[in-house]
Amino acid sequence: MSSVAPALLRDRGPRSVRWLEPLAGLAVVALVLAGSLSPLATAAVLLTVGLVLGLAHWPFLITALLIVFMGNVKINFYLGFFTLFPEYIVLGIAAGLAFSTWLARPAWPPERRMLLAFAAWGFTGLLSLPYAMAPSRVLVRVVLIAMVAVTFIAVVLTVDSRRRLERSLTIWEVVATLYALYGIIQMVGVVAGFDTTLRFMKPYSNPDLFIGIGSPVRRRIGDVFRANSMFNDPNILGGFLAASMTLMLALRERHAEAGRKLRAGVEGAALLIMGACLLLTQSRSGVLGLLVGGGIVLAGKSRGLGRPKLWLGIAAMLVVVVAVAVALGVDPTLLSTRFAGMGDTSDTSNRQHLDVFVYGLQLLARYPLSGVGLGNFGLYYAVEQDAWYEKMMTHCAPLSYFAESGLPGGLAFLGIWWLVMNRLFRARVQDPSLDRVRVGLFASLAAILVANLFYDYITRTFVWVIVGLGIATVRLSERGTRPA
Repeated sequence: MSSVAPALLRDRGPRSVRWLEPLAGLAVVALVLAGSLSPLATAAVLLTVGLVLGLAHWPFLITALLIVFMGNVKINFYLGFFTLFPEYIVLGIAAGLAFSTWLARPAWPPERRMLLAFAAWGFTGLLSLPYAMAPSRVLVRVVLIAMVAVTFIAVVLTVDSRRRLERSLTIWEVVATLYALYGIIQMVGVVAGFDTTLRFMKPYSNPDLFIGIGSPVRRRIGDVFRANSMFNDPNILGGFLAASMTLMLALRERHAEAGRKLRAGVEGAALLIMGACLLLTQSRSGVLGLLVGGGIVLAGKSRGLGRPKLWLGIAAMLVVVVAVAVALGVDPTLLSTRFAGMGDTSDTSNRQHLDVFVYGLQLLARYPLSGVGLGNFGLYYAVEQDAWYEKMMTHCAPLSYFAESGLPGGLAFLGIWWLVMNRLFRARVQDPSLDRVRVGLFASLAAILVANLFYDYITRTFVWVIVGLGIATVRLSERGTRPA
């Protein structure tokens, strides 16, 4: 870790933090007040105090918890004006800890150019206010951009050694596999007749976030429901799986080269699970992302493309994926027919994607400097195109920022991604094992960017955890690691 990192992120422990004693006093007062209100409030205060102490003493828990919650949308608490997710609590505490230690010893943060790019991205969002039908949506999106920046810098600061990087990747592999497994269990529940929805969350969750299985694929002969795991949309799960499979493919090749056959075998099995779940999402954008990301990983091993084991492994994955689909009563050819019909404008999904894309270009032409306001695309679409789709999006992340925040916002969006991808692409890592990680993370982000050309989930937590891990990998290669 660089010398500018906050003191709390160096594992000095809570004893070195002077404000922990006043914090303990405030916690006692808060507990007394919470106890007089409700047991739930008391539990919330206890959990918060425990998190503050734990994250101050073991800062790597920040990244670990962000990875654990990276695919969650369904566990949330709706406050009426704001939806609270578990990772928001972690990010809030992390920001508070970092700010308090900065006050004790001010210093420039690492990756200053990227943080300035985040500031520019948020500022262009504020510039989109003049034509916003709902200014509150603009402010929510700007706050979300700020949280994305906090996620990024928290991962960069806490993954400060090779050992912590390896732990982060291991946690990612396990958690991503569990998310995929739950997505398959959802579909098994549909066939077997048992309920896999998180109905116990219904009294607390945002009513707009569907807690069950994802939206159906519309077909003339009927609807086919799609897995969404802990996300609220099958296409977002598809993008998450594309990124996770790309990264795991790179890690599997890395472990196979190092002679870790057991680890490589386990990762191969996890790829089979993720591949089956990806088919059950029926996400075309996810599959396109995987093809690009996986292609980048394999391109780095061009000499090994002729190995029989590689193609036998790919064939085995396809067989398992098709077998799972058939066992669950899902047409395994549905995804291929969806791809074959991408140019058919009589298809409801294709026509809608084309309509919103063209409408997004029209809004950019009408409001080139300010856009219509971050998060306001759906409001304009409902007024001018279809009143039933107040929450419609352009289905293209770059176009969303151009249409909603004009040319300045769109260029700021492209600029931050150019900084990220250029940093990863141009890095020269001497350690072949570490370079394999860099390539895997670069390919994962490429998969996400391709998928987001046909959808928009670019501000989701898992995207910026990957960005943080990628930059942390580059920093470790550039400056070496301190003893962990």
